[in-house]
Amino acid sequence: MDREPENELDIRDYFRIIRRRLWIILGVIGFSIILTCLYLIYSPPLYSSASTILVKKVETLFGGGYFPSPTEEEITNHIYLLKSDPVLRETAMSFSKEELKEMDFDSVRQAFRRIKNDIENGRIEIGTEGESRIVNIKVTEANPYRSVFIANRLALTYREFDIEMKREDAHSTYSFIDNQIKLVKEDLEEAEGRLKNFKESHGVVGISAEADEFIKQMAEIEMEYRKAKVEAEVLDRELSSVESRLNEREKVLVAEASETSYELLVDLKKQLTKLENQRADLLIKGYLLTDQKIQKVEQSVQSTKEKMDEVIANLLQKRGILDPLQEIKDLLQKSLYLTVEQTIAKTREEAFSDALSYYRKKLKEIPQRDLMLARLERDKRTNENIYIMLLEKREQSQITEVSERGDIFILDLATMPDNPNILSKVKKGVLFIILGLFIGIGVGFLVDYIDSAVRDEGDVTRITGLPVLASIPLINSREKEVFILTDKNFTGSTAEAFRRLRTNIKLSRANGLPSSLLITGPNQNCGKSMIAINLALSFASAGEKVLLIDTDLRKPSIESYLGISNRSGLTDLLVDSERKVDMFKFNGVDMMAAGSLPPNPSELLDSERMRELLKKWGGEYDLLILDSPPLLSVSDSSILANEVEETIIVVSYGETTRGMISHSSELLMRLSIKTLGFVINKVHPRREYGYYSYYYKEYKT
Repeated sequence: MDREPENELDIRDYFRIIRRRLWIILGVIGFSIILTCLYLIYSPPLYSSASTILVKKVETLFGGGYFPSPTEEEITNHIYLLKSDPVLRETAMSFSKEELKEMDFDSVRQAFRRIKNDIENGRIEIGTEGESRIVNIKVTEANPYRSVFIANRLALTYREFDIEMKREDAHSTYSFIDNQIKLVKEDLEEAEGRLKNFKESHGVVGISAEADEFIKQMAEIEMEYRKAKVEAEVLDRELSSVESRLNEREKVLVAEASETSYELLVDLKKQLTKLENQRADLLIKGYLLTDQKIQKVEQSVQSTKEKMDEVIANLLQKRGILDPLQEIKDLLQKSLYLTVEQTIAKTREEAFSDALSYYRKKLKEIPQRDLMLARLERDKRTNENIYIMLLEKREQSQITEVSERGDIFILDLATMPDNPNILSKVKKGVLFIILGLFIGIGVGFLVDYIDSAVRDEGDVTRITGLPVLASIPLINSREKEVFILTDKNFTGSTAEAFRRLRTNIKLSRANGLPSSLLITGPNQNCGKSMIAINLALSFASAGEKVLLIDTDLRKPSIESYLGISNRSGLTDLLVDSERKVDMFKFNGVDMMAAGSLPPNPSELLDSERMRELLKKWGGEYDLLILDSPPLLSVSDSSILANEVEETIIVVSYGETTRGMISHSSELLMRLSIKTLGFVINKVHPRREYGYYSYYYKEYKT
């Protein structure tokens, strides 16, 4: 009994389940076919319309085209946005009352719900053509106006939605500059008022030519300083806008890539700082912005900036650095570009801040009245220059915002369909049938799982760890007589199954055929008596001297199967040791009947007299076969099992449950009963083990 259960499943087990539950599976499939036919006949015709949009290639900031753009992730994002509630809601709100009426919608809310439901149920299909940047919007509806209007309006609405998203950054910059203009304008008006009041109160028209020149230079320096400061603030806002579109993980990745780029830009940044300081020094010395020396420095600054752009371009070209950032590469490019521009603006701001400090010190050397007038002149000129610069910046930002056209281009709009889309209904019908097939198989497996009756050898082996010695086919139910091996039916698959059982019993033991076998089963009507009779006949046909004993002293059945008398038998020998009881002969097998039914069968079977008889018969015969009561019903079989060499358990296909087998196995282990294995009786040959009879017939022919 120290055998490990075999848990391996053969694919043939699954096919057997399908064969067993074939009618259930076919029933579900048939039901799905009926539903499909009803759907094809009675469902309204469907109309399909499609619009097509193109997601434009985003130009790289460095003009090198280092990456194919847009990426697959970006296309996925566009498709996700197309299906998002804001876009669907805007689409529904864009319909006029006449269009809603033609589409049989009572309100915008109903239209929105229908569009959203169509997205979820697949009536609106949004996808790409292969790996291209072309996105198709296909709408299938029973109302042709719905299919056309929804397909077109989704495309148009999403184009406007994309444009608005792209304009957000430009509008944010425009708003910031516009706010700065209002503040500078107030400062300018205040500076002009103070200057006018000072001149009127002191009766002066202007300052000296030397002081005027000094004020011009200082105003120029301050304008450059404030211009650089405003540019740095504008770039800082744009950089914050870019970073706000990243999640926490992407921010970390961008920061790491930016740090890598900064390491490469350290020398260039130092060089740029030096050049900006040189320009500030030249302005301090009185050189004009149009002077050749300052122009030369400007060229060097521009050249350094181009080198910084080239460094970042090379960084982006190195796949090894950016492999984990493919999904955010455009934002990374923009972030790095803005960082470079911000670095330049900050450097210029620092340089001119130092120059401005120098001028403020020199300003204190001017006489008090001239100093006051100079300061007022400086404030006025500085605010004038800043005001003009901001106006130019605002104009540029406004042009950028207005000129933004987004990344979506409409290639084709849907037209009114002429005929219903039959193919769509057919596809759904086929899908219903396929779904019915899978549901049918699933139901079949579920029913088989719920049905705990033993169905194949694997069930028994997995539960008990014991082998199945043979599977006996189910005898034709139309035949009233029990199958008994005789000369007329000694051929065929059933007879061959008993020969296989006989052979397996012989080979299952290293020391050969056991001297005694107990045949029992977990439950009634499993066919144990029929197995015992035919097994005895099979051994007798092989030349063995066999004694078949009916030890079922409660409901004996061997006598009725063989047509012999049960007036005297084993009970009589156990009750009266002096009484002589004759044995019956049947086709070479000696048979001991059960005899009259006693009131205490368990006590008789557990008696010393019973053990003496078994010992006596064991010496006279090659094999004793005992037919006993069900193992789980009474204790008779457990008593006898300890008096024989081996036990065989008979289970009935489709009747004996896995629980019964498990309980039987536990009982055998608890009582340390030697068990050769199991026999599965009443197997449907065509459903489970038809290949046995097939191989037999094939070999026979």
